[in-house]
Amino acid sequence: MRAADEFLKKFGELISREGYIPEQVSNSDETGLFWEKMLRRTYITVEEKKLPGHEPMKDRLTFTFCANASGDFKIKPLLAQNNMKDRLSVFWRPNAKAWVTRTIFIEWMNICFGPAVQTFLEENYLPLKCLLPLDNNPAHLPGLKANIHLDFSIIKVLYLPPNITLLLQPMDQKVIANFKKLYTKHLFRRCFEVTKSTQLAPP
Repeated sequence: MRAADEFLKKFGELISREGYIPEQVSNSDETGLFWEKMLRRTYITVEEKKLPGHEPMKDRLTFTFCANASGDFKIKPLLAQNNMKDRLSVFWRPNAKAWVTRTIFIEWMNICFGPAVQTFLEENYLPLKCLLPLDNNPAHLPGLKANIHLDFSIIKVLYLPPNITLLLQPMDQKVIANFKKLYTKHLFRRCFEVTKSTQLAPP
């Protein structure tokens, strides 16, 4: 697409002009996960639907994943959820619809992303600057820079053109898809282990 090609050209010019290296360029993106929902075409789900009072699993999570271009720096994920209260090793915020709102994203930027980026750059003796390309998700709308704490003025936000984020968004290049595959694999393994232990348990 022409818009994608034009952006890539401008992006390359920005990288060259400002001297960014892969360690200084990060990207984040959100994805939803129905964490208890089984696949529609499994035998387990077919049998489950026959049970009286069955309702599909609707407990939803929204994750924001973030990492730098070199792959050696991964930010603690942001988690927004509707009704799960367990403590997890993520930056957690409640939301009735399990959405990452602008307020939640700004909190994550100031409490998690900003400090983590600054520490990473300092520990690796890299220039204190960071480029963060973002899509046009409502949580990322223009003006975000004004809400980032002054201590993290090293962060430069760059917005991707609309309607082409699937082509340009780094996190959409199999990062999120691989997370969901690994989660589903772990879910089925756990279900199998629980089922097997139940069958082996003495009556």
